[in-house]
Amino acid sequence: MGTQAVYKSYQQLEDEDSERYLKKQADIIERRKARIEAEGHKCTVAGCGQAFKEIFLLRSHINDHNEECRKSMKCNQGKCAGLKFTNRREYNEHVDMHKEEARLKIINSIRSVLLYNKHGLLMEAFEREFRGMTGKQVPYKLLGFNSSYDLVTNMPDVVQVTHLAGGQTLLLAVPDKATEHIAKMVGNQRTNREGFNYRTGEVLASVSRDVIRKIEKTVEGKTREVPEFMKKQVGQLVQLDTFEEGLDLQEFKEVYDQEFGYPLEYQCYGFYSLEDFVFHGLDGVVEIELDGFSWKIGQSGVKKAAKTPKVQEVTSEVKDNVKKLLDENPFGVSTPTFIKSYEECFGKLNLRQLRCKDAVELCFLIPDVCDVNKAYCGDFTILPAGYQIEKETSDRKMCPPLWVLGEVKNNVWKMLRTLSFGVSLPAFEKGYEGYYGTINMEQLQCKDMMELCRRMQDVCEVKMDESGQHLVRPVNKTGQEDSATINNEENGKIPAETLLNIKRVLVKNSNRVNLSRFDYKYLEIIGENLNHKRFGFSNLKSLLRSLDGNLFKMNWLAIDPAIKLLTGSENTVVEPDLVMECVVQAGWVSVMKVVSPGLIYLQMEGMTEKVKNMEDRMDHFYTEEKAGQKNKPEQLHVGLAVAALSSDLSWHRGRVLAIKEDREVAEILFVDLGQRALVKMDTLRCLDRQFRDLPMQAVPVGLCGLTGFGCERVWGREAVDVLRDIVERGKGRAWVQKRGKMGDTVEVDLFMKSQRNGLKWGPGKILDSLFLMMINQELVDKGVVEVVTGHRTGVLDRAMMIEGVSVPGMADRDLQRLILARLVRIRREEDG
Repeated sequence: MGTQAVYKSYQQLEDEDSERYLKKQADIIERRKARIEAEGHKCTVAGCGQAFKEIFLLRSHINDHNEECRKSMKCNQGKCAGLKFTNRREYNEHVDMHKEEARLKIINSIRSVLLYNKHGLLMEAFEREFRGMTGKQVPYKLLGFNSSYDLVTNMPDVVQVTHLAGGQTLLLAVPDKATEHIAKMVGNQRTNREGFNYRTGEVLASVSRDVIRKIEKTVEGKTREVPEFMKKQVGQLVQLDTFEEGLDLQEFKEVYDQEFGYPLEYQCYGFYSLEDFVFHGLDGVVEIELDGFSWKIGQSGVKKAAKTPKVQEVTSEVKDNVKKLLDENPFGVSTPTFIKSYEECFGKLNLRQLRCKDAVELCFLIPDVCDVNKAYCGDFTILPAGYQIEKETSDRKMCPPLWVLGEVKNNVWKMLRTLSFGVSLPAFEKGYEGYYGTINMEQLQCKDMMELCRRMQDVCEVKMDESGQHLVRPVNKTGQEDSATINNEENGKIPAETLLNIKRVLVKNSNRVNLSRFDYKYLEIIGENLNHKRFGFSNLKSLLRSLDGNLFKMNWLAIDPAIKLLTGSENTVVEPDLVMECVVQAGWVSVMKVVSPGLIYLQMEGMTEKVKNMEDRMDHFYTEEKAGQKNKPEQLHVGLAVAALSSDLSWHRGRVLAIKEDREVAEILFVDLGQRALVKMDTLRCLDRQFRDLPMQAVPVGLCGLTGFGCERVWGREAVDVLRDIVERGKGRAWVQKRGKMGDTVEVDLFMKSQRNGLKWGPGKILDSLFLMMINQELVDKGVVEVVTGHRTGVLDRAMMIEGVSVPGMADRDLQRLILARLVRIRREEDG
């Protein structure tokens, strides 16, 4: 028997290459050390050859050579072969010529290092790449600068310096005429975050798209020309038999990605949109044809038979959806309500794909499902097919459209159809307003609710009971609702993801939930409502009845039946006991996330190191050790604490906010960062016990004593933008003082470094912590928020802050306090 071949993984091969490279470099260094120990450091000046044991002795010797050449006016460069001058001016001009040559050589080296990086290099990576390419450090001292940063910032014609939001410095090459063609070729390359300079790609992956666009505008070289290899790819794509009838333009990008394994990045070539790329970049490669209301891409130069126009037919799926929608609204709806309800229940209504101008044209194409009525004012009402319209008794010009009263009828019908008894007229009116809002009696041409109910005799009736109280009762219609429910139960198809969500609800509630509480529990655990209409059921009870005996059992004879999970469907759910509350204390904090003045996520500076250590342990546990248990799909629910990967490819603690089963993702709140993200469910891990003890460090707080204009806790866009701008200018560092608690929100006063110059103590030391502005008051002064009536403005507790300020050379705390207090008094006198 032959031996089985063993193949190494990509990572194993990479590790082996890295080990070989490191070993080779170590051997080179060892040989260099051995040679220096044996021969010493030799002088390279022609005719000298003297050796020294220490490098500083060699440098001193070379300086002596240079001084001797300067005195004798002799050139010490090798290519000049000891050229000697008799005139000091000519000698100085010759030296300046060599300096200019050295400067141009350095410029070319810097440009060559940066030019081959499409989106530039970080400052921290630039020096390493320069040394790796030229074998020398960046010679900034030769040009009279103190650091590499000073060198590149003083060469705007060579390097474009960009400062990123995270504090990093990005260097971009500015090409000249000689290197312009190289810049164009690099600019047309496909964007790739991987490669030797991984750190730069990692940082750029975390910045916003606006920053990338700004960088791309800075880097010239966009020719608006598509490379030949891409033209061939597109040509091969449209020649496939699958796209014989043409490829839809909206699907083109996705198909390209699936076929070739990487995204179609048309922006890299200078095109502004997909349409711009196809119409102008692929001219002569493909042909564009308007098919109905959408563009299709086909082969260039291929003659197609003329198509005879066909009458558009609406699909049976759309017809069924419209019929279900009108079954739930039997008295008609307006056009906007029709579109809104359709998309809420069945998803996006693509009228262009159906070749319809609007919803009214769609309804005209399905007369067997619906009718359309046009009012004198021009408004349309969409009605079920065969709906009998009452004759108008008043002036037609004065009558409102049918949907005005029809939508109220629909709402009342939905409210009363589950009741077999009457409710008092005041309670009915209050309940209606609670569900659907205030009724516009003037638009309905009614004086009060009594008159309105009497106009809706086909929906409800008003009777007086023995006590003289008016009761509103539904009008009995024999057999209609029951038959509709039976039909829905027979035809309704429930997706597998919805069944899994129902199972989650039962598992989370000890395998049992009462029918009256099921909607609430579903929303609480899954994070969204269970829309029974979308699956063709008239109510929740009929949906659950269709699953009885398959997934659970119900006792339908009970007043409030209990839904019990069938034996064998249970799953044990491990609940991590993550401490979700963290005490807010007075001290310095980092502002992690600004949502609004009423919701800001803070992290105490004293806990930063603990969080970092914990996340390092999580990376080691989940990535290197590959430990940690996967969460089963049925075990996920809202509020579950998990370990999740964020955009920085590190593990963080998170909490499930919502589950989107159709997209196989969950919305996660990272409890130590204050950020939200959609994460694939198959990447989530159970939070191990060792990571549960530390409370969540992204503490949600609100600014004390503030409210939005017109409505409490509703903040304007301007208020949020101003707050974020203040935090960004303060570099996210602030002093916090707790004021109180309103409901579940901790209210605080937040102080941040002001733009005024602080007092100086010693050379370059500024006591910034003594001069802070209150962000709460700053928002009020800028006129973007209001102060709550009766609120008392907070005061910065300087005594507590001084406890944390250290003065160099002062070990005695009492003396330290005395000096700091005196400095504050001096500053106040200067301001006064």
